[in-house]
This record gives sequence, structure tokens and C-alpha cells, in this order.
Amino acid sequence: MGKSAPRSLDQMVSRQIQRWTYDEARLGTPIIRPCVALSRLPGSRAAELGSLVAQRLDFGFFGREIVDQIAQQEHIARNLVEGVDERMRDGIERFIHDGFNRLPHYTESQYHTQLLRVLGTLSKRGLSVILGRGAAYALPPESTLRVLVVESKTGRVERLCKAKGLAPKDASIRIDYEQRQRCHFVRHHFQREADDASNFDLVVNTESLGVTAAARLVHRAYFERFPDSSTSARVETVDSRSRPVSVN
Repeated sequence: MGKSAPRSLDQMVSRQIQRWTYDEARLGTPIIRPCVALSRLPGSRAAELGSLVAQRLDFGFFGREIVDQIAQQEHIARNLVEGVDERMRDGIERFIHDGFNRLPHYTESQYHTQLLRVLGTLSKRGLSVILGRGAAYALPPESTLRVLVVESKTGRVERLCKAKGLAPKDASIRIDYEQRQRCHFVRHHFQREADDASNFDLVVNTESLGVTAAARLVHRAYFERFPDSSTSARVETVDSRSRPVSVN
């Protein structure tokens, strides 16, 4: 486990804890909140989409690298579960226990235990948009909007060429490598096929829709999927042009 964390990571976790604290104080009781879990084809602008969805919902956005960093920082991960009542804490521990029993290829190591604890905490307390790290496969579907983000390979290669100054062939090789790694991770740990649409509630194409329209669609789907969410009165009024509150 790491010994220190970037200041922005501390701030991000503190902001998420403030969300939970405010929401629980407003309602007078801790409740389980639905969250959003994104999976993506490499280079399909899922991080940009996730940030916009979190902004519209006033949720915290936890990208793949952020979840990894939290799992590797003991004090940061510990801060996430501070203030959790016993009922919810038991639920998080059951999620970890069930995860290792249900996912036989997961190694019961300190890192993987912490990773499941982070995912379980974000899931149980909600108000989160989570990208990658198997969240769309590990988290319970009854409390998770699971979204697959796609785009044509041509579009993804062109964007990577512009962003990194790569030749098309090299960009294509990089995307193919990342896709193989992603498929292996999902198949090995979750016994699922990464791009099987039946694993998701929604598939969005950021090329044909554009990222902004795709974010609106995910936002709408969240309330269609969870119509009784008591956050709706507050988050439906969030201006999509307001400043993002999460760090990515």
C-alpha cells in the first residue's frame, strides 16, 4: 500500500464524504443510493462522459486510476468508510466476502480486498459515477446503472493519433492491446465477456451521439432505471453548465 496520496485525491474523497453527509442529514437517515458504473471501449471518451454525467447528477466521479489510487492508500480508503453505520458497514463487508466467493479468480490479497471495499463503499453509499475496475460487473445490478461506452475503432484511432502524435498503425496497435488487456481482466476476474450488451442497462455511442448528448441520455436513463430515487428533486435542477466538482 502507498504511504501518501495526492492532495487532489484527499480533496476528492473529502468532497464525496461531504455529499454523503449532506444527503443523510437532509433525509435524516442513511439510505442505499443507486450509482452509475461505466465500462468502455478504449479511447471512447468514457472519462469525459463520466465527468459530465457526474456533473449533471452532482455525483462524485471516480475514474479507473482514481479507484486504483484510493485502493492503494490505506488512510484514504479508511476515510471513505468513516461515519458509516453498522448496518451499512456489514453490507460492505458482505459485498467483499461475496465478491471473493462469487469471483473465484480474484486473489484475496490486501489490494483486492481494498479494491472491493472501495467499490462496495461507493456502491452502498451511492452518489457516485465509477469508471472501470470491473465496477459494472462487480456491483449489484439492482442498485447500479451499468453503461457500456462505445465508438468506432476508426474514430478512436484518429483521436489517439492527434492526441499522442502517433501513426495510425501504432495507434491501432495500442488500442488493440488495451482492449485485449481489458477483455482478459473481465473474463479472468468476473467470468464475463467485456462487450456483451446483456451485461448492461444501456449502451451509448459517443461518436454518433456526441459526448454531451450521451451524458444527457445516461442522466435520463438513471431516473428511468431508478424512478424512486429521492435525490431526483435535487439533481434534476442541476445546471449542466455548472462547474464540475470532481477531480479526474
